[in-house]
Amino acid sequence: MKQGVFELALAGVCGVAAVIGLATSQTRQPYDLTQIQFCPRSINDVEGQIALDKRFCNQPRFVLTEEWQRYGLYGSIIPYKGDAIQWVRDLPTDNPNQLLGYGVAVTGLWGIVGCLVVRGQRLKRTDYELGELEKTGDYATWQHNKHKREVKQHSTQLYTERLKDGLSGLDTEERKALGLTDEENERAKARIQLEDFMKARAVNHSVMDKTIAENLRDKAKADQERGKIEGKTKGAIANDNHPLTDQRLISDLIEALKNHEDGWLWKVIDNQKPVWVLGEAGSGKSTLAASIVMLREYLFDMPLYQLLDAHAGENLRNAWKYLSPQLIAKTEEEIGQAFDDARERWLDRINNQSDKRPQQLLVDEFTNYSESDITKEPAKKFVKASLSDPRKAEERLVCIAHFFTNTATGGSDGTAKGRSRGTIQIDRKTADGKTPLKVAIINGLNNSEGDAEIDKKVTIPSWLTPESIHKHLNGQPVDFDD
Repeated sequence: MKQGVFELALAGVCGVAAVIGLATSQTRQPYDLTQIQFCPRSINDVEGQIALDKRFCNQPRFVLTEEWQRYGLYGSIIPYKGDAIQWVRDLPTDNPNQLLGYGVAVTGLWGIVGCLVVRGQRLKRTDYELGELEKTGDYATWQHNKHKREVKQHSTQLYTERLKDGLSGLDTEERKALGLTDEENERAKARIQLEDFMKARAVNHSVMDKTIAENLRDKAKADQERGKIEGKTKGAIANDNHPLTDQRLISDLIEALKNHEDGWLWKVIDNQKPVWVLGEAGSGKSTLAASIVMLREYLFDMPLYQLLDAHAGENLRNAWKYLSPQLIAKTEEEIGQAFDDARERWLDRINNQSDKRPQQLLVDEFTNYSESDITKEPAKKFVKASLSDPRKAEERLVCIAHFFTNTATGGSDGTAKGRSRGTIQIDRKTADGKTPLKVAIINGLNNSEGDAEIDKKVTIPSWLTPESIHKHLNGQPVDFDD
């Protein structure tokens, strides 16, 4: 406020100076004049002289200076007047203060302009700063409330879904009570809905894969045309298209997974079903399980939350060498408690954690858990819960066992159909109990029509090992065509 008052006051002073300078620079008359006074002498007393002075002497009279000087102060033409006519002053036409007045006027006008320009710039800068401060405050408020809005929106959506599920369940119960449906019919409906969902998901993925392939094709054509113009060889063009970067290494790995035998490896990695790796000792179960966990961690940023393995001490030096679990359960007491904790964690992540980060759980030596009094019940409950909860809890499950019987999978009686349909089983083979074979049998992986494939023969590529994956993602690319 003080600065604004000073600016306006200074502008006012400059304005007054301009007016004064302009007035001072003006000429008073067009000709040189001489001011005279006519003071005749009275022959009477003093009062008579005063009367004459009042009548004549006090009245200003002007004559041309040229005339005054030409006739010798009028003495020659009015001799009888004597010294009655007296000179008072000369009034020249030239104004000695004219240039100074002009200079003061121009300076005053420029002073007004300068004050107004400074004031305008200051007000503009102040308005800009206030606007930026307001925008910053509004953005901070928007950011502060964004999380609340997202939480509220997700909470509302979750509540709607839970209400929908509850109402759907009540409707199903009422229809069952009225005899309009039964368990078998509901299971058939659920199976059809799941198949429709998987088909739609497969269609979306195929559309995205097609778009990516078309983009890569167009880019390759453009690079070839550019290479022809520049005179480059195909090898040089390939090196230009694929610089050795982390993104390139990851892209090459994804392409190799998708291109291997109709992409069954990529489907396993990208699938939310629990994966069971089966086989005899020496068939390469741990190698395959570790590779799946590593691929998910590197490609999907999905860390290994916990490792359950009674032989973890030895396996951490060999099979699990490249894994980094946050928690490890080794003893039977720790493994039994880990099974119970996993079920509680799944429920908590489903009900209370709307913004949860996907993670993994690896369980080894499942075959022995149904025979221990400590792990028997926890393992049984864990396997039953694993058929439904991990997907909603955003936790991927990889289990290792020798066989896929009820006993070898934690003694989970009554879950055979659910396990065969709701999980992916990869059965590895060995001829001598030492060297894994490339041939394997896979079950439970849905095809493009949503049907679970049974006893499908696949091959495990030689590069699918933790060592090869680690080297590839650390600057030593794997030749996937070898």
